[in-house]
Amino acid sequence: MWRLWERAQAAGVDLLWRPCNDFIELTGHLDRSPIDHAELVLLDVDAADVPEAEVVPLRRALAALDVPYIEIHDGSDETDASMLAPGHPSLVSVVVPGNAMAGYDMALSIGLRYLGAQTRMAA
Repeated sequence: MWRLWERAQAAGVDLLWRPCNDFIELTGHLDRSPIDHAELVLLDVDAADVPEAEVVPLRRALAALDVPYIEIHDGSDETDASMLAPGHPSLVSVVVPGNAMAGYDMALSIGLRYLGAQTRMAA
């Protein structure tokens, strides 16, 4: 992740890395992303793994997200989180089976290109 952060910095973009231990924490970070002034979110989550009790809060957080997001998956059988919020689908879904870091690298490339190297991005 350090290499990705350095790459974003070199492009003039602040990359905020917010690893989450559970879906409650993920939903909390998504709810706070406007506070971070994020312009784009990179999201690594398999929607099929979301516990039933967390589906509605995560759906609300995704629907309320006021910035685009890119999904990253390291398995082709993973379900996109954008299915939880059809009114706010991901900008793109990156799938690199068995290689999460390659997926992050590709998602960052797409994100940097999308932002045109603006100011701040959250991951």
